[in-house]
Amino acid sequence: MDKKEFNRIPFFGIILVLIGVGLLLRQLHIIRIDGTSMVLFGVVAYGAAMVFRSFMSNIRQALFFGSLCFFSGIVLLLGKYDLIEHSSSVYVPGFLLSVGLSFTMLYIYNFKDYHLIVPSAIFIALGIAFMMTEIGYLYPSDVKDAVQQYWPVAIIAFGILMLFRRKEKKI
Repeated sequence: MDKKEFNRIPFFGIILVLIGVGLLLRQLHIIRIDGTSMVLFGVVAYGAAMVFRSFMSNIRQALFFGSLCFFSGIVLLLGKYDLIEHSSSVYVPGFLLSVGLSFTMLYIYNFKDYHLIVPSAIFIALGIAFMMTEIGYLYPSDVKDAVQQYWPVAIIAFGILMLFRRKEKKI
């Protein structure tokens, strides 16, 4: 399948049909699932479709948002089905992890964009640190103190990577 044909596939329409079928099956009492779960499954499916389309047709614009939809939808579904605690104190670190993984997806899309490793590492580290405070491995004050003290390191690392990137383009 060539890229033009692939871009014509209406992923959003397919997702709407799947959600509609799920809602119809629920109305007919064939499956037991609530509307919130259907919407969350739709968000995950839409994000996955955007990521898939980005990689298949070399369109980077939808990759970050698609990854964010996918990973955030997964976090919300895990909370909905009580696989993780259903509270904002878990959703905030989960969202930070989702943003970090979305930056990682951008890096995976083009390995030459290695400057994206810095925001990816920052968001993933913050998400893990805040999650560890929730489960009791770290004290919130320790995480807060570390962030307050070492946040300039992120700016330094990002600046160094930008300098290397600029140096590569001149060659």
